[in-house]
Amino acid sequence: MNHRSLIIFSEDFPPNVGGIAQWAIGVARSLHRMGYGVRVLTRHMNKEAEKVQSQEPYPVIQVHGNRWRQLRSLYANRAMKSLYESEVLPEVVIATTWNIARGLVGVVKKHGTRLIVVVHGLEVTRKMPWMKRCWLINTLNAADIVIAVSRFTREQVIRRHGINPQKVIVLPNGVDPETFYPGVDTDALRHRFGLAGKKVILTLARIVERKGHDKVIEALPEVLKHVPNAHYLISGVREGENYERIQRQVVELGLERDVTFTGYVAPEEINQFYNLCDVYIMPSRELEGAGDTEGFGITFLEANACAKPVIGGRSGGVVDAIEDGKTGYLVDPLSAEEIAEKLIHILSDPLQARLLGENGMARITAGYTWDTVSGKITELLEKKQV
Repeated sequence: MNHRSLIIFSEDFPPNVGGIAQWAIGVARSLHRMGYGVRVLTRHMNKEAEKVQSQEPYPVIQVHGNRWRQLRSLYANRAMKSLYESEVLPEVVIATTWNIARGLVGVVKKHGTRLIVVVHGLEVTRKMPWMKRCWLINTLNAADIVIAVSRFTREQVIRRHGINPQKVIVLPNGVDPETFYPGVDTDALRHRFGLAGKKVILTLARIVERKGHDKVIEALPEVLKHVPNAHYLISGVREGENYERIQRQVVELGLERDVTFTGYVAPEEINQFYNLCDVYIMPSRELEGAGDTEGFGITFLEANACAKPVIGGRSGGVVDAIEDGKTGYLVDPLSAEEIAEKLIHILSDPLQARLLGENGMARITAGYTWDTVSGKITELLEKKQV
């Protein structure tokens, strides 16, 4: 049994949703199963979140603080100092974002603790003031290892910010096969949304411009000519200007009966939503002016784990998440014509759809679980490369 101590510091952690939260809990659970003495530090949310987090088999410590986004580095620094003062002496600290790592650098180096920083995408590609960029560069230079979730993100860290390539390694995201798996009964969901007899196209993501909901809607009239029972299910929080814009787009194209906005999906229902769909799509694109790009796209892996074919935009780190032509398809994210073509192909050919989904599930099992990711992290630890 391995009793080495490490800390994962992540401002996002379930019941928060999103790729960073999934990375944190996936790796924490796997490393705990491997015998590591894991502690998780995360920002305080509410009492309900504390109740959920208390069910984890390792300590999850809430870090309190007002104006979190402005002062998170300070709060992270204080929290780590408090742990050291209580004689918690981790060998390694893993920070799931550089913003958190910035507050940890001085204190962990003082105590001889090694630091791993995870970079996902947007936080290193978006435009930022020169001072913030200096903070980013100094933080990543101070890290012992920088884990990039895709080749794209690694390239951005090196090219945009001049980080030493030797310390930046690629470790793709993973999936928990006990959370995402096929064969789930979806009758209740079909009844709830009136989807009996429908071929379901699903996007499960924040409704923001980058995710490409608008291009799927633009492609839908052509899809319906060939697959009249197709139905587009948009799952994600319904707020903001982009939601209002695509809602207007649905009305303008006369697609009110063919598109359903489900709103927020509770974590315990996400697997059912994947199982409900016939194809998962998220044609993410790069918003060059804002430096807004998909760093990976963990939802593609989750859908594949449920044996579903996937379609993603050929941009950013999505090219690592989808094996084009084998687990799904990569498309020009700005081409409604290409999106329509691939949707029609999958929805009209059940055998091909099944093959893509099965290939995707096999790929997950072979190399894209959190145990695989964590195993590679432990290799680094055992070789003392960090």
